[in-house]
Amino acid sequence: MDSARGLAAIGVLFAHAIASFSETNLELVAIANFTDSYLDLGKIFLILFFLTSGFVIPYSIKGEGRSALKSFGISRFFRLYPVYWVSAILGFILYGTFNYQELLMNFTMLQQFFGVKNIIGLYWTLQLELIFYFLIALTFIFNRLYSKRFLFQTSVFFLLIALAMAVARNILLVKLPLALPLSLSIMYFSSYYRYYVLEKDTEAKKLSNYYFFIYFITIPIISYLGYNYDFGFNETWEKYTLSYFIGLLLFVAICKLKRSSQAIEYSGKISYSVYVFHPLTIVVIQQLAFLNSLNGYLKVLVVLLLTLLFSHFTYSFIEKPSIDFGRKLRKRLIKG
Repeated sequence: MDSARGLAAIGVLFAHAIASFSETNLELVAIANFTDSYLDLGKIFLILFFLTSGFVIPYSIKGEGRSALKSFGISRFFRLYPVYWVSAILGFILYGTFNYQELLMNFTMLQQFFGVKNIIGLYWTLQLELIFYFLIALTFIFNRLYSKRFLFQTSVFFLLIALAMAVARNILLVKLPLALPLSLSIMYFSSYYRYYVLEKDTEAKKLSNYYFFIYFITIPIISYLGYNYDFGFNETWEKYTLSYFIGLLLFVAICKLKRSSQAIEYSGKISYSVYVFHPLTIVVIQQLAFLNSLNGYLKVLVVLLLTLLFSHFTYSFIEKPSIDFGRKLRKRLIKG
């Protein structure tokens, strides 16, 4: 899963870098046009991110009762927020278009729920993660976290919610957030698919096969109804269908192959930093005049190398110490 996270973060980086530099570098235009029209690379790797979250996050709740929930909340807080705050501050400085009130709202990671713009556009995905954490906590409270059948029913329920929203979006021409139920559906799916991957559980295999069947039938319908009308983001139902298909198949392939290496695993460990800092690296490269003449492919490579380097330091000096502090705090609270 570390390798999958690393691949997902680097894939999103490539997608964003190619899209950004294609505006000034002609050699990237063909790739950018293809991904923009036929295959959304950013969406594919984002789906991979969500699937890895569903595979790992629910099982980080350990213990019973309130102490388990407290431990879960503390671990998630210190895993997400410190590095996120650094990225928000740097984004605030680099973009120079936000006020201090917007910065403070962005510190909560809940800004979009209050109609405040994200300092960095991809923050909306972190808000989806927070919703998933909340739902997983509820699932735990109601003692359904280890019920594979309940997890399966929930994953299908969110697919049906997405279908209903797609119908409403098609009829009313209102941009309803289909990404929310679709993301929750695949996260819940991977939470029971895990049992098949790790334990060869027959029930999990059967439920996963049911989900595959429903998913591959409903996704084209959801995409056609929900994305057949372009709301200004070059949306096509074919592109969304392919992206959701490939994202899930890529995750399944990674789970089956179980191939890894130390380098890719380390990129997974620093993947969160790579994810939240790469848009800022792109902005820095765009603003450095002496790099304007650089080949587009080299710019993408520079973004990758600089982001990995910066993420190594933020992981070493911010993210890892924060995670370690969270662990110590959890142990104290549990003992108390």
